[in-house]
Amino acid sequence: MIPGKKQPPEPGDNQNIPAAKRNINLRIYRSFEEAARSEAMIDARKPPLEGLRETVELILRAYGVTREQLIERRKKMHINIIKRG
Repeated sequence: MIPGKKQPPEPGDNQNIPAAKRNINLRIYRSFEEAARSEAMIDARKPPLEGLRETVELILRAYGVTREQLIERRKKMHINIIKRG
């Protein structure tokens, strides 16, 4: 990563692309069940690595961590187990 230089977006990252240039497909379903079936079919055709990438991106967004912050973290050589209750 070069400071001050804009990095290219990650594959599948549409956040930095103007809405007019995004490849957006809008589909209206008749029921939630039809939407769920369609989503399951789309996910089944998706390569496993793409599904993992999307999952990692969702986790990073949920915890407010960027890829750069994740890379810069010091790697720990141990696991902390927290027991509750």
